[in-house]
Amino acid sequence: MKRDQRRANHDKVEAPTLVEIEYNGQLVVVPRRIAKALPYLTERELGKLGVEL
Repeated sequence: MKRDQRRANHDKVEAPTLVEIEYNGQLVVVPRRIAKALPYLTERELGKLGVEL
């Protein structure tokens, strides 16, 4: 029973929601979870996450 419930929850996983945010005067499209942290990340860290500036 528990296994079936876990499996059902796992099947609900969706692609991340993309949002447009302004960063250094440029519009950047990033997943929402990264958008919240954007002001605190360096350009090098953003590059590692796959964000192109």
